[in-house]
Amino acid sequence: MFIARATTASSSTLRAAPSRAAFRSHSTRSTRLPSSSSWGRVAIGAAGALAVTYGLTRNAQTIRLEETKAPFEPSTPETRRAPDDKYLTLEEVAKHNLSQDAWVILNGNVYDLTSFHKYHPGGAAVIVQHAGQDVSSIFNPLHPPGTIENNLAPEAFKGKVDPKTAAKAAAAQDAEKARVKAVREALPPVETILGLDEFQDVASQIMVGKKGEYYHGGALDGISNAENKSSFRRCRLIPRVMRDVSVIAPQTTIFGVPSALPIYISPASNALLGHPEGELNLTRGAAKTGIVQGISFVSSFPLTDILEEKEKVEEIIGGKMGMVFQVYVRQEREKTARQVKEAIEGGCQALLLTVDSNTGDFRQSVEKMKGTTGSAEPGRKMKPFNEFTHNVHDPRLNWNDLVWLKELAGDVPIYLKGVSSIEDVRIAKEHGMKGCILSNHGGRQLDRARTGFDSLRSIHAEDPKLSSQIELYVDGGVRRGSDVLMAVALGAKGVGLGRSFLYAQAAYGEKGTIRAVRILESEIITAMQLMGVTKLDELKPEMVDCLRAL
Repeated sequence: MFIARATTASSSTLRAAPSRAAFRSHSTRSTRLPSSSSWGRVAIGAAGALAVTYGLTRNAQTIRLEETKAPFEPSTPETRRAPDDKYLTLEEVAKHNLSQDAWVILNGNVYDLTSFHKYHPGGAAVIVQHAGQDVSSIFNPLHPPGTIENNLAPEAFKGKVDPKTAAKAAAAQDAEKARVKAVREALPPVETILGLDEFQDVASQIMVGKKGEYYHGGALDGISNAENKSSFRRCRLIPRVMRDVSVIAPQTTIFGVPSALPIYISPASNALLGHPEGELNLTRGAAKTGIVQGISFVSSFPLTDILEEKEKVEEIIGGKMGMVFQVYVRQEREKTARQVKEAIEGGCQALLLTVDSNTGDFRQSVEKMKGTTGSAEPGRKMKPFNEFTHNVHDPRLNWNDLVWLKELAGDVPIYLKGVSSIEDVRIAKEHGMKGCILSNHGGRQLDRARTGFDSLRSIHAEDPKLSSQIELYVDGGVRRGSDVLMAVALGAKGVGLGRSFLYAQAAYGEKGTIRAVRILESEIITAMQLMGVTKLDELKPEMVDCLRAL
């Protein structure tokens, strides 16, 4: 079992995947390139945005070279010489712009993706649409150095273009790096950030264009995305007075793990887009503040690296941190099984099975950004559809599959992430699930899907005792400590935050993660005092008054 891992920005080796301890003995953070070998990252130009946008980047430990079934072996610097040392012209490359003849230019090098695009996890169409073009400015911000060179076959390298042409792309990349460096140096001190939304304002100065669009984009018209936040504004708190609130205890358990607050970091992909330390910032911040971190199935860093960081930070804090792992069921189940086992062996205390994105989505703003085009071909389609554009995740996923996952998980509890219906909560309970996360996937899947908080309200109104029989969580739209307390009062064990932590770490790294927790901590404690409660179990549904319409 092999992975490709770059040890410097310009060279790589193909070697057996080491244990975390062995890897730590001969690797440093300064030389480690996150996910540089992920096949899901081998996407060209706007295809890079596709691979990121649809969460098709994969951990280097789980997407291995043989899994693509593509007829490639990694190339080496010796095999990447230009044929006859002759430069290729832009006009010559532009001729190769068909699905059966697709070339692209990346940082002065020309690659033939004719045999690869059919194996691209994000689909062949988006690569073909950009064939014959220089895609460096689109590709570079989304991928570590060496991604293409270390994964394509030697024969895929066709030559080089004129260095002057390549220099323009390199200059653009250097200019962007300089711009980001200047912006970071001019940021206000992290201690001056007083609300979570301020992190997005700051991070937007760093993450311009494609990066920012990926973070805040939603499906279609973005209605569900916007309502995630506004749904909390339809409710009001009813405080109680004349109570001793000199000592406040906001601690609880999240996914069966002790937590300093009723919040957790939701699994969200591609933290690397905002900061070079990506998910590692979240691991450090969560451990050092006592909250649970959810690890995305499509994190920027390999799962091995995150688990290694977990071990390091646990040595610092002198105890175990809370970490849970998000599961996507792929069509080839054995690959999902390997990743689940790795997460459990690495100390993840629960599995979050995502059930609302086993088929594709359509994030129109992102598709526009990528230059996606649609079909205008005539034809009467009178038969059922059974082909799926995004087929990495298994559209056949159903309740019977929980038997298989429970066998893999053993004693590790499983929670379903992305539930909206009370009937699905009840079925989950019947199948032995520990809990459900009420969510519409950040408004990024089915637009107009009900928000997680509105689903909680509906469940409480229909069956208020259900939350005592199966754990319920809310994910999406939380921005204030008062939002957290409203969810807890209506039966939630806690709430998850994804984008807020992505923006916080994008702007300030580990310190941003910690500061985000401290903001929520202060707001939660203050709100508890003003509501006249000292412990979370003192929050009652009658303390929340909501508009009738759901």
